[in-house]
Amino acid sequence: MGLGQNKVYQGDCLQRLAEIDAEAVDLAFADPPFNIGYDYDLYDDRRSRNEYIQWSKAWMAAVYRVLKGTGTFWLAIGDEYAAELKLIAQQDAGFICRSWVIWYYTFGVNCVRGFSRSHTHLFHFVKDPDRFTFNGHNEAVRVPSAQ
Repeated sequence: MGLGQNKVYQGDCLQRLAEIDAEAVDLAFADPPFNIGYDYDLYDDRRSRNEYIQWSKAWMAAVYRVLKGTGTFWLAIGDEYAAELKLIAQQDAGFICRSWVIWYYTFGVNCVRGFSRSHTHLFHFVKDPDRFTFNGHNEAVRVPSAQ
């Protein structure tokens, strides 16, 4: 692995993922730009639809390459591209979707010309549907549901 473990690295995801050996990663979490025109510091969040889809195919293929056979990949994405990125992950990259989770939150930007965003889609993907880590019985990571 070209990158050291337990460190945070900044850079282009495609370049950084290329520095990681194949099947070296247990868990990948991606929260890519949503391509909806947010004003980021150095990133242009206004790509054409086709450019965004092609870029998403490339970085998801790179995530698939570095993820162990027993690894897990989580993807956080907004409404605009949720369905497309789920299909890319499954049909193009080869992931199996275990869950489609909706993260509901009560904070965020107040909208005056539409409804405020109050959720994000979280996709739980694996490479092998029979061999993956899920800490469902680990009391250290379980959080009781709200009543």
